[in-house]
Amino acid sequence: MAFGLPSTSSQYIPLNNLSKLQLIFIAIEVIKKLKWDLTQIDEKGLKAQSKNDLNTWNETIVITLDDHDPLITSFSNGNQLYDRGRNQKNIDTFLDLFYEVKKEESILVLDESSLRDFINSETTKQESAITEARSITQFYSFFSLFIPTKDYFITPILININIFIFLLMSFSGVNIFVPQTQDIVDWGGNFGPLTTENNWWRLISACFVHIGIFHLLMNCYAMAYVGLLLESYLKKRDFLLTYLFCGLIASLASLYYNTDIVSAGASGAIFGMYGILLVSILFNTIDKKAKSSLLITIGTLIVLNIANSFKEGIDGAAHIGGLLSGIVFGSILALLVKNRKIGITIVASTTLILTIGLFTLSKNSKVYIYQIMEYQGGMQDFVDMEKMALESYTTFYGDSKENKLSEIKDRGIYYWNENIILLKQLDKLYLPEAIHLQNETLIEYCELRMEFYGLAYKKLNENTDKYDANMTELNNEINTIIIKIKSTAKK
Repeated sequence: MAFGLPSTSSQYIPLNNLSKLQLIFIAIEVIKKLKWDLTQIDEKGLKAQSKNDLNTWNETIVITLDDHDPLITSFSNGNQLYDRGRNQKNIDTFLDLFYEVKKEESILVLDESSLRDFINSETTKQESAITEARSITQFYSFFSLFIPTKDYFITPILININIFIFLLMSFSGVNIFVPQTQDIVDWGGNFGPLTTENNWWRLISACFVHIGIFHLLMNCYAMAYVGLLLESYLKKRDFLLTYLFCGLIASLASLYYNTDIVSAGASGAIFGMYGILLVSILFNTIDKKAKSSLLITIGTLIVLNIANSFKEGIDGAAHIGGLLSGIVFGSILALLVKNRKIGITIVASTTLILTIGLFTLSKNSKVYIYQIMEYQGGMQDFVDMEKMALESYTTFYGDSKENKLSEIKDRGIYYWNENIILLKQLDKLYLPEAIHLQNETLIEYCELRMEFYGLAYKKLNENTDKYDANMTELNNEINTIIIKIKSTAKK
């Protein structure tokens, strides 16, 4: 078993009176029979790539021609810790079939001109195949998702940055499955009141922060797929720029549309890249050969993910904003495909205009959000005082009469009255109509509680049962209003 990075096996091929042209002819025939992909033919030799199956895993096979016997080498594609004998098996399989094909007399009687014509024809086919499939590649293994290559360079770097940030978050104590909202904010999540208050950098940082490991894995897979298909078309610089532009617009869409949620993740930027890919396929600017299958696949992915965007807890505004920006950017680049510099300049200018416009609109609307935040802070005080008021009533079952009366009056009734004062103050804020209606109900709830506690105080102080009927009636009203408040909260 061969080991190494990459794993490699080599062996000489005896010519045994064969000319180099005859050897190339036979090698091509063998590669065809093995159904390997022929990727290079020239005077120096041949290069092929095996198929991915139980015995091979996309190894590269090179036949080198020089003044000595030809050398066949099979090597793994740089990310396998060991090859489990695959490379040597590739060589053995090739040589076994090589000697079988060599026995065919029809090959040996071909003249040099015929052999050269055949090889030239195969070279033309190979070059044509490479040209047609230039933008479509494949992952050699799981690890190749993270390794930069010529036409898949920026994508793995972006994936690795997202993973690195997630690991830093995890090591700092953030829960890898269900992180706290505050943790996402602390690490750069997009939150309206903070983003518009001199934290504009959150528009980009949010694209690299993920809300749990499953969120990260799904986005990394989606990013790898679109990068594999799109990066060779856009090239490194333009791919990175459009990715960041789409992420920026997605964050702005979330900032403008959402009032009080924390947004994070690369999905907005990824949706944008899928939008560019979709337009590129429709405009025939990327891999015409794979157009139909790609169009169906990409269209299905987009439809399913957009439909999923309307579920609770998912930032649909970022997804839609990213997708629409990608469609616009993709259209610009497709229309100016012959002048990419002008196209990317227009894309950058469009991004700048949208950024200034959306950020200004969002900032102006955040006064409303600040009021909501102040209300939410006040409601936490309401909950705390309600808890203390309710706890005061439990002293009915212990302690002296004087202490019981003090608890009801100085703690129970006091805090219910404080909550009424608090709610009336909060009701002066600029709030949605639904919250104003909720405040009215909560004030009514507190007033009923105060009235109940007043009767309870009298009952205990006078040691009488004459207030029991009224207390029962009040208790029923309180339960009814609690049900009303809960049903309103669900809506």
